[in-house]
Amino acid sequence: MIVIIDDNVVLEVLETLELPFGLSNPAYMAYHRVFIRRYSNTLACLVDLPRNLKVLELAASPYGMTAILKRHLFDDLEVANFGQCGETRTVSLKVGANGYCFKETTFNAETDAWPYPDQNFDLIVCCEMLEHLAMDPMNVFAEANRVLRPGGRFFVSTPNASSFQNAVKCLAFKAQSLSPHYRTPMSLAGIYQRHNRELTPPALQALFSAGGFQREAFTTSDSYPFDNCKFDDLLIDQFRRFFSTDMRSDTMNFLGRKVIPVTTRYPTIEDLYLQGDHS
Repeated sequence: MIVIIDDNVVLEVLETLELPFGLSNPAYMAYHRVFIRRYSNTLACLVDLPRNLKVLELAASPYGMTAILKRHLFDDLEVANFGQCGETRTVSLKVGANGYCFKETTFNAETDAWPYPDQNFDLIVCCEMLEHLAMDPMNVFAEANRVLRPGGRFFVSTPNASSFQNAVKCLAFKAQSLSPHYRTPMSLAGIYQRHNRELTPPALQALFSAGGFQREAFTTSDSYPFDNCKFDDLLIDQFRRFFSTDMRSDTMNFLGRKVIPVTTRYPTIEDLYLQGDHS
């Protein structure tokens, strides 16, 4: 069966979505509607994969993407979120008249050994999580490699630090980040609420390569309205013509296939890690 994913499909799910844990309140539902285009761009990258894959979605809360993945793409889906390592609970949600239940496991994706056996999943989906990490993103790639079956796939979407939007923000003396704000309280949870580092395309490629993944697809897509930062539209158009816009959209989408074990635990290329910290 051919599945077509677009903004209307995403909106149809969101309009009838009932979330657990008090997440169906207006603030969270408004949050999901802001990301309709990002959701559809992400799903378009996954739509051709087999429906019978065993899938893990990282950083699933507040479960909008979870609902769409289950409704339209994958039958066997588990979710994970930040919390005490190894704790589990059942997540129940509804899309219209259809109810779905998921096993949720909590852990810290960049500091913990993930509480799953080796070679347990066919696909891991990681949407808008890497930019929140503060210490060790390679732990995500190393653990993903471990818990994926041979040939398993790892999908990441994350903001593009080298986007055309960020170039314009730089010229306007604005922060080049989607979420640069300092957050309180000063706890680990508070640290993870902000974007600690947004990656460039070469840096994301370096993490996948060091993690033992071969690129299957790597694109960028625009997920948010463009802000011209009060520059004249004609100047923006000239800027676009002068500079290459290849790989300059605001969101990166990378699908990698596990082909070998982790090659480099702390890669220093693209300013990812300092050699002296891990010698």
